[in-house]
Amino acid sequence: MATKNQILHRVKIITGHVEAIERMIEKDAYCIDIIHQSLAVQKALKVLDTLIMEDHIKNCVAEQAKDGDFQKITDELISIYTYK
Repeated sequence: MATKNQILHRVKIITGHVEAIERMIEKDAYCIDIIHQSLAVQKALKVLDTLIMEDHIKNCVAEQAKDGDFQKITDELISIYTYK
């Protein structure tokens, strides 16, 4: 399970990559290089989402299940896939 510090560390890394993309655009870097950097950010965000979801399931969902609040569990998880 990821700790809050581990999650924040990943966010700081992602922030650095996004700032690098901004600098690359400002300097008219090669488009494909910018796209590679963007794809790396997207992958890093997916990893971040997975870490946060893992923590949510192990903690929040487990507590909600103990309390019998299965509708809340279902609604929250479905909302991830129907986010607009």
